[in-house]
Formats: sequence, structure tokens, C-alpha cells
Amino acid sequence: MNTKATLIAIAALMMAACTQLDIPGEERTPVALAYTTVQATESKAAQNLNEGTFATGETVKVRISNTGVGEWTDYDFTTGSAGAMSPASTVPYYPAGAQNIDIVAYYPSTAGTSFNVQADQTADADYKASDLMFASVTNQAKQADAVNLAFTHKLAKINVNVTAGTGVTSITSVSLLNVKPTVSFDQATGAVGEATGSATTIAMSNNGAAVIPAQTIAGGLLSIVTDKGTATYTVASKEFVAAQQYTLNITVNLRAIGNTNAITGWTSEGTVTVYAERPNIAGHEYVEMGDGLKWAICNMGATDPWENGDYYAWGALLPFYQDGYSQESPCTHWIEGKTSYNWANCPFVQEGYSDYGGITKYTYSDGQYYCIWYDGNGNFIGDGKTSFADYDYADDAARQRWGSTWRIPTDDEWTTLRNTDNYSWVWTKNYMGTGEYGMLVTRLTGPCAGNSIFLPAAGNRINDRRYTDGGYYWSSSLLEFEQHSSDVARALTFSSGSGGGIRNRGPRFYGQSLRPVSE
Repeated sequence: MNTKATLIAIAALMMAACTQLDIPGEERTPVALAYTTVQATESKAAQNLNEGTFATGETVKVRISNTGVGEWTDYDFTTGSAGAMSPASTVPYYPAGAQNIDIVAYYPSTAGTSFNVQADQTADADYKASDLMFASVTNQAKQADAVNLAFTHKLAKINVNVTAGTGVTSITSVSLLNVKPTVSFDQATGAVGEATGSATTIAMSNNGAAVIPAQTIAGGLLSIVTDKGTATYTVASKEFVAAQQYTLNITVNLRAIGNTNAITGWTSEGTVTVYAERPNIAGHEYVEMGDGLKWAICNMGATDPWENGDYYAWGALLPFYQDGYSQESPCTHWIEGKTSYNWANCPFVQEGYSDYGGITKYTYSDGQYYCIWYDGNGNFIGDGKTSFADYDYADDAARQRWGSTWRIPTDDEWTTLRNTDNYSWVWTKNYMGTGEYGMLVTRLTGPCAGNSIFLPAAGNRINDRRYTDGGYYWSSSLLEFEQHSSDVARALTFSSGSGGGIRNRGPRFYGQSLRPVSE
């Protein structure tokens, strides 16, 4: 949209070097410019600034030359109250005789032959300092009537209106991304060159506007910081044209994976939903819950916090069975041929065994020699290992599949999370409107207060059945020394009536959820 601001010259313009008017019976008359009064300046860059009028106290550079000569004399005009616009010092006049003149004007008056938009346009002054405008009148004959100067925006304008959607409480800041901030500017013709300079970030106000040089942006366009993370709005080769404005209405929802929305363009009043993304390790997002630990925001095998994800036997690097579909691609992420969670399929159990007596790894003697492996001579063969860390996480599904520093939490780390002095556990029946059940765990104290994770009540799998009552999450720790201890691992469980997390145990062949952590 072309937006013009019209300056009305009250008197005829004359060159400053002339000493008298060439209009009989008239005296020299100073130039006065009129404009329409607008509302008081707002505290942020409003979307209607410099539309149809200038605000009081603005300075406009006016340049005058005899037509065809191209030798310009510069004047500053300042907008005043009640629609007045006055020269700051020297008053221009028409030249004597029949000589016509050319008039150009530009705003802001400080614009040089290289023009840069401001990196922070959250305030009115900085927004307006970026809004390059130009007006010209050529071959103007001497006249007593007003000469109209129509200003045109030379750059592109972007209006952004962001609304906090599902799972998001507040919008902290909005920034334009990948903007080339510089153009060449011809002060005589008003011509601007192509956008140049290193791609930079332009800070702007929510429900406000920013001005950028005309250019095409591919990739990230908007960074929206929320109380739940940062959402990135992405465009595919979107062209921003000079003298045009673009309005983007955005709703930010919370989502586990903050991958961006790639859209080729939008209508002037289009609405787009993007998703807040949290910081990540190796592409998997996390929430800091205090005590120096980062918790993944979703279960392994899930893409959103409310999804159940996959079921793992203790020490298995892949799940055995999926409900007829895969949440990952390609669809080969379960152990082929294993569809039942039992001792025969359990990791580290010798072929031919159907009970805990065949366990060959993560074994130790508890003094009564249960759950251990004997050789053919009746000798005990055990490794004395009690945690995935004992084998450098070779059997930790999170470390092996997600990489980096991800791992399955220890029993002690689950116990820390169960501390109701620092964390609240709330049974939730309809998490984020998804209809999913589970526990919402929220930090109550310290710098991470208010941060939360959702643990879906995914149930567990035993043999060929899925049990759906509550949540069952493995730790990386075996049960402490006691009878049958090597075949049992520690777990966290909960249900609708548990009131919180429960320190529990389960045979290693059970299929349960995994929620990775990292330091």
C-alpha cells in the first residue's frame, strides 16, 4: 500500500539568494507548511506512524534548485502545533524572473547517501528514524498558491500482531530475522539501491511495526520469545516490496518439537500459528527443572509432551512392540521379531531361558544367589554392575538413540523429582486440551520455579497385554541388594489416586516409558 504524507507549501518558494519577489505588489513571504494533527506519540512503535501526516516536532529536509541546474540548497523544516510547519532558520524564496525550480524533500532529515534502518525499532523515535520517505516537484513555476509535496515511503513496512495461544502465557519480545539493513539513497532523485549489509536482527514491539529495506527473505523471519520458549516463523523466499506494508497475525502455541512453519506468503490480514520451541540438546528439547538437571519434554518415541511414546524393557535399545504404527520414520525402530514383553525377549537373557535365571549382564550376588548365571560347572558368573553408567551407557537407550549427554534418569534423580517440598504433582485429565491423562510436575522453588514437564499416563506392557492404569517410567538403576534383586529395576509410577510419584520396582522384561535427562 502506498502511504503518502502531503506537505502543503503555504507560500510560493523562492531561492534564498534573491532579495525580492517577482510578483508585483507582494512582499517576501516565508514558507509555511501545514499538516493534520495526530494523536500523541505512543510508548511503542505504533502501526499508524507517518501514515497521512507527520507528528509534531519532526524535521524534514527540503532541497531547492533552479530547474536543470542541479545545484541544491538545503533547508530544514520543523512540524509545529496546530498543523504548522516552519523553516528552522533560513527561508527559501523563488528566484527573480521566469526561472522555474525543482523541489525535493526527504525524511528523516538526517538521511545520508547510505541509509541504515535501526536495529531496535521498539520505540517511536527509532521506528521513524528508519522510515525513509521522499517527495519531489519538478519544473515548478513561480506562483503564490501553495505547492503540494507528496511523500512516498521508500522502504517496506511489517506489522506484527502476536497472540499467546494454547500453553503459552505471555509474549516477551518480537524480532525480525535475516534483514539486510542498508540501502544507498540518492538525495536528489529519491532512488534507493538494493538491500545490502550482513543479515541482522531487528527488534520490534508486539502489535507494532518495523521498517526494512525492500528485499527477499528466505528462512527465519520472526523470532517470538514467550514464557515457554521461542517460536520461529519461517518464510520461503518472501518478497517485501518498497512502499508496501505487510500485516502478519500470529498465534503461538506450545508444542514439544519447535520446528517452524514454512509458508510462502500471507494475505494482508492472514493468521498463522507457530510453535514455541525450547532449548535443545542434539535436537531434543528440554526444560530445566532445577538441581542441575535438564528433563526432556517428551517420552522417547513421542513428538509431543502428551504422547505416550514407546515401551522399553529395561536395558533394551529399541521397543519390542508398537500399536501398529510408527512415530518415527522409517518404520523400523522396534526390534524385529519381538512383540511380547517377557523373559525370553528380555535383554541379556540367554537363549532358551524363560525366566530370570538366564540373565547374563547387570548381575550380582545378594548373598542368596538369586537371579544370577552359573556356568556348566556351577560357578557364579556375574559382573556386579547395577546401572547403565557402569558400562559407559552402552545399554542406555537415550544415550544410544538420542546421543550427546542424554541418558535415562537414575533412581536418585526420580526421587529428587518426587520431593513435594520443591515440586508439585498434579493429576491432569485434559493436558493442553488434548484429552490426555498424566501428571503435571512443576518446580515450586528456586530460579526454575514455574517450569514443568508432563508425564503421560502411558501404562505399561507385560507379555502381550498393555495395561493402561497410570504411568510407569524406568530408572537406570537396579533394585538394591535383596532377594531376586538382579532381575528387578527401580521405576517411578503414578496413578490418578497416587497423589504424586511413587518409588517402585518392576521385573526387567516389563515394557515401560523412558523420559531422558541430561546434566
